[in-house]
Amino acid sequence: MLRHKLLVILFSLTALLMVLAVAALWSLQRVFVDLDHLHNRAAVAVNQVNELNTTLSGIEVELYALQTGRQHHLDGLINSVETLHKLTDSIGTHYVLDEPEVQQIYEELVGRIGGFEARVGVLATAQDRGLALNHNLAALDAAAQMHQSLLHLARHVQAHAQAEQTSLTRRFRWLVVAMAIGFLIVINGSILLMMRAAGMVLRPVDRLVQASRELANENFAHRVTVGQQDEFDELARAYNHLAERLQENELRRVQTLRQMALTLNHELNNAIATIELQLTLLRRRSGPDVALEKNLSQIHDNLQRMAQVISSLKQLRRVVLTDYADGVKMLDLRESIREDGPAAAAGQ
Repeated sequence: MLRHKLLVILFSLTALLMVLAVAALWSLQRVFVDLDHLHNRAAVAVNQVNELNTTLSGIEVELYALQTGRQHHLDGLINSVETLHKLTDSIGTHYVLDEPEVQQIYEELVGRIGGFEARVGVLATAQDRGLALNHNLAALDAAAQMHQSLLHLARHVQAHAQAEQTSLTRRFRWLVVAMAIGFLIVINGSILLMMRAAGMVLRPVDRLVQASRELANENFAHRVTVGQQDEFDELARAYNHLAERLQENELRRVQTLRQMALTLNHELNNAIATIELQLTLLRRRSGPDVALEKNLSQIHDNLQRMAQVISSLKQLRRVVLTDYADGVKMLDLRESIREDGPAAAAGQ
């Protein structure tokens, strides 16, 4: 039925919109998770590499201070080396190092840091100033090599973070485009389905309204065809049944009037023939009398008019009433015998 079809259409549209909304939210959530991952891990890796580079620069400053004799205590240098070691271990836990090229650079950096720590340890225990100076120069050389490794590592980490950001931006852009296209398709499809649903209601309503107008104009031969297996089809069948009943009633009324016209015509023709015979005898007996002849002609004309009226009733095709007086209707004989009236087919 129509209500079931409309409910199916509305439910389908609602379900489709919900599915699209859930898919959009799920996709956005994935993008936000990846964005959070990029912020918390890739950016942290870049910051830690930069911090490692800054710590190494501080160690170089302390080594230069020891070399020039401006500093004699190694506590700050040892703390900086421990910080360097911790930062290196922390960087080693990042997923960026899963790439073979980055892993190789990191292993090279770890090896150089191990050698650097060994030279700093020897520097801390050396009693001879010349030997300490040699180890200091070796430590500075190892620090310069570590700067080179950190530079390569920083480039790879930043490139990896930038690649992830670019990929995430591209994904987000395509996601927005896909969501826009999806919603446009759903909205346009919804409009088409709603137009179809409106047509399922408006088309049969228009036909039924036109049929009601035809019925008001006494065109009982008009029939309605909806072509839908729903409530409107039942209403159309009810209208057709009503029009058929009214058409049958009209035919019975017309047939009754025709039969009455035949009876009246038969009786009236007999009466008119008798009156005409008496008028003819009266003319012969009275002789030439102008006034009487005029009266007799009027009687003859009225009799002919009555005969024509009764004869017209035999040609009755429909019943058309017209106003005769206030609240009184009479048969419109001229319109009732016309063949081109709105209900001419009903009397045939």
